[in-house]
Amino acid sequence: MKRAPWHTKVPTKHPVYHEETRCTLGDNIESYNRVPGTTGRPKCPLCRSISG
Repeated sequence: MKRAPWHTKVPTKHPVYHEETRCTLGDNIESYNRVPGTTGRPKCPLCRSISG
């Protein structure tokens, strides 16, 4: 299920945003590290595969 995009505020090697509630990568981001929006990042490959 899609929802408003979010990403982590923790620096990562491959910064992406998430928008699928079933994405395990996005779901593993702790709530205190979540930031709303995309900030120009590409969509997470797992979110892309879930949403088609």
